[in-house]
Amino acid sequence: MTATKYGKYIITEPKEWPPELLARMAEGRAARKSTTKSTRLMSVDSEILPGFFYVDCAWIWSGGENEDGGEAHAHDFDEVIGFVGSNQDDPHDLGGEVVIYLDGKREVLTKTSLIFVPAGVPHCPYYFKRVDKPIFFVTIAPSGKYVQEKEGTAAPAGGKPRCTIVTEAKQMFTVAASGKATPPPPPPNPNLKAARILHLEDDVAKGAFYVDFVWIYQGSGAAPAPEHTHDWPELIAMAGCDPERPHHLGGKMSIVLGDEDHIIERSSLVCIPPGLKHCPWRFLDIKKPTLVFTAGPSAMYSGSHKKD
Repeated sequence: MTATKYGKYIITEPKEWPPELLARMAEGRAARKSTTKSTRLMSVDSEILPGFFYVDCAWIWSGGENEDGGEAHAHDFDEVIGFVGSNQDDPHDLGGEVVIYLDGKREVLTKTSLIFVPAGVPHCPYYFKRVDKPIFFVTIAPSGKYVQEKEGTAAPAGGKPRCTIVTEAKQMFTVAASGKATPPPPPPNPNLKAARILHLEDDVAKGAFYVDFVWIYQGSGAAPAPEHTHDWPELIAMAGCDPERPHHLGGKMSIVLGDEDHIIERSSLVCIPPGLKHCPWRFLDIKKPTLVFTAGPSAMYSGSHKKD
């Protein structure tokens, strides 16, 4: 963490897992005859930052595993599970095959996917059947700690779907419910090569929270947001994808937190508490593909810059 007033909100390492969990994971790998190679990249929860929500992510570089072992579980909180491919020619291609059980149904994923799992719905296990290109794996939950329960509820509350698999970014510039057209997208930045690949909000899956994924391949530019605040905690994440140096970005970024401009050259979770002014978020010199994503426990993205 950077030794400044707001540097504590920048997380660059994963939280250590307890020995008993590591032992169960090793048993599971043995049962599945897993040959996957992976790097657990970074994580945060309320024990690391009081009041923040749960995020854990890893790169799965190669290999595969048999579909054997594992149990379903459920939570008393919603969860988003992500599997993101790294094929630059087709970012929606997962670059492998993942099997996951959702509400007792076996699903086979071959496309980059976000899965919204409402509270109480049984899900898992999952298996990386084949990893031809690196796959980014992430779990996000609007809960301070990640707790599993064996039993699920009969149905999610509030009319939520049992599970939703999202494989595309929604169209952001459409005619609003009021009948007024939203502003057209800004012209692409010729100095930045990027691809927006996944987006989730309540209007995509009822009851879901905000998650958005973008690949930045090379160049320079900035996120399309001026200085602003939120009424909810926001995550801004940047992940390098070099298997030789996964904790380093493929270049340099910067983000303003309060009155501080932070230079970021490592894979990082920037954990922004409610009310803290932040941005601009600049991509200063991206030389290698970098995966960035934002998330927050809000049904729809909102902020002080959106109120007008």
